[in-house]
Amino acid sequence: MNKKHKVCMYLPPFAGDYSGVCSALFDLGGMICIHDAAGCTGNYTHFDEPRWYGSHSMVYCTSLRKVDAILGDDEKLIGKITKNALERHPKFIAIVGSPVPNVIGFDFNGVARAVENRTGIPCFGFPTAGIKGSYYDGILMAYSALTEYYEKNPEKRDPWKDEGSVTIPGISPLDMHQEVYDSLCGSLSENGICLMQEQGMYGSLLFYQYPEKVTLNLVWNQAGLAIAKAMEKKYQTPYIVNFPIGQKQMSSYLELVREGKTAVFKVLSPKTSRRSGVIIADSVIGDSIRNFLRSENIDCKLYTIEHEDDVSTYLSDEDTILSVVKNQKDLLIADPLFIEFSGGVKDQIPFPQYSVSSRIGKNSYWNYLDENKWLELKL
Repeated sequence: MNKKHKVCMYLPPFAGDYSGVCSALFDLGGMICIHDAAGCTGNYTHFDEPRWYGSHSMVYCTSLRKVDAILGDDEKLIGKITKNALERHPKFIAIVGSPVPNVIGFDFNGVARAVENRTGIPCFGFPTAGIKGSYYDGILMAYSALTEYYEKNPEKRDPWKDEGSVTIPGISPLDMHQEVYDSLCGSLSENGICLMQEQGMYGSLLFYQYPEKVTLNLVWNQAGLAIAKAMEKKYQTPYIVNFPIGQKQMSSYLELVREGKTAVFKVLSPKTSRRSGVIIADSVIGDSIRNFLRSENIDCKLYTIEHEDDVSTYLSDEDTILSVVKNQKDLLIADPLFIEFSGGVKDQIPFPQYSVSSRIGKNSYWNYLDENKWLELKL
């Protein structure tokens, strides 16, 4: 093997599109059916979903077998899903794809319509494959499918609860782990900001059923930014990009939230920085960290492994990741798996992203919203 490609020895596949769909729907009270022979279901529940253990969410494998794939026995699948749904009464049903159904030309939307006709329960088909695209694409697919359905079928909506009209679109534990998410939501709640999401929940079904009632989107990850832009275009919903780190930033952030206009929460680059660094992360999360470091006279360049945008440089393949990490000499903030590639960098700060290192990086998690944690690093 050519030496420049050895990086693939260290990196696992990042979370796929089917994991993004499932992650977006996990908290919503639906029944998620991953159409595969158990491999992709296990990959999602064991490696791409930190909420799975101890959860009551309904995530099932359809147990696709070779003979069913060859013969195209869709009736068997429809029957199993229908029986289970009528017993468990989920809010909705999602049939999520894997490689094999896509290869054999499985009709996800057709089967979803058949299941909905038999159960009366909203049913969605997602032709994901885990081959092209990433969890980012899956999160956007979930948003598009659910909002379009409930717009066309308003009678299927739950009754509106006027308890909060501010929301965090597209957020997922694949990007932001629970401690940080709960801390941010808790700070907002303590300051009188009512969220559509229930405490501890990443998602809210009411958000998908009544997107027009959202008065403000708080964007905390890249997928959320794409959704917020779409909602601004369609519903004129304002949004605020980035989140605060530390109490001083929280005060300024709350002023923006109460103002309720589209804005980017930003700290300008210092005129003179005492050191420089590299951050590899979701671009919104990374930019929020960069904001904090700028206030400490540390200027960082931001890279992302997801999609190109205006604030970060896109690392499209393993070779470019290797090049960036190897050439950084001062400060590197990145997932532990990326840090393994670094050479003589002075300071390394593990910043685990579940979509990259999954459970491997769980012992490296820390609450990066805590200013004292940053002070302990003595940057």
